[in-house]
Amino acid sequence: MRIDMPVDPRIAYHLNELEIARDPASPHRLMPELRGDDRAVLDIGCGIGQTLACLDAKGKLLVGLDVDLRCLAYGHRLFADLCFVHGAAERLPFRDQAFDLVLSRVSLPYTHIPRALTEIERVLGPDGRVWFALHPLAMAGRDLMNALRRIELRNSVYRTYVVFNGIALHMFGRQFPFLWKRRYESFQSIAGMTKAMRKTGFTDVSFARSGLHLICTARKAQPRFADGLSEVDDLHHFNGAAAGRTAPPPERR
Repeated sequence: MRIDMPVDPRIAYHLNELEIARDPASPHRLMPELRGDDRAVLDIGCGIGQTLACLDAKGKLLVGLDVDLRCLAYGHRLFADLCFVHGAAERLPFRDQAFDLVLSRVSLPYTHIPRALTEIERVLGPDGRVWFALHPLAMAGRDLMNALRRIELRNSVYRTYVVFNGIALHMFGRQFPFLWKRRYESFQSIAGMTKAMRKTGFTDVSFARSGLHLICTARKAQPRFADGLSEVDDLHHFNGAAAGRTAPPPERR
């Protein structure tokens, strides 16, 4: 089924992304995988909800967050079963440990990533997971070269900023807003994102290439106690004692 494109180019973009998400054969399709025990899923930068709407997620709470009110309103009319919330990644309007999975399909590159990761870690439950589609250096470099070839002065300045902001994230774990727009954008490297995510409290950080995009997955690290055991290890000992048997000591990492 083909959807007529509206005049608003932002909504038109998201409707085109919806067509891609609905087509399993599309080479541009980027979709996370859900687990059976995922009860609540958050999509940061959801647009009109195109990614959430195409997940096999019957019976799960699906929440989409975006800064664009017009896209949220359009998505609410299109997908009444989704929950749409206005907000930014750097200040998530949700309680602690509210979600089992947080995904972000190509929206994290437009945020202050260290702040966004801190908020994402906060709203994830124990052993919660993340799925991010990111912009590698190759994508930022391509955009900069295109702007230079077309002699687009303002765009060339901005694309240069994006590259240098990505370098700052890679080398120093820091980001800076663009001078007169006060907005953020950067490319993401494997080393820079690994460092930022581990610093925030994520573990099992892994990456895969998908076309021009970089897919990052990770899970929230278990809290560690003074003896070096995690909360899960502690419950394992408690359950063994409660059953009247001695639990074998967990292997220390």
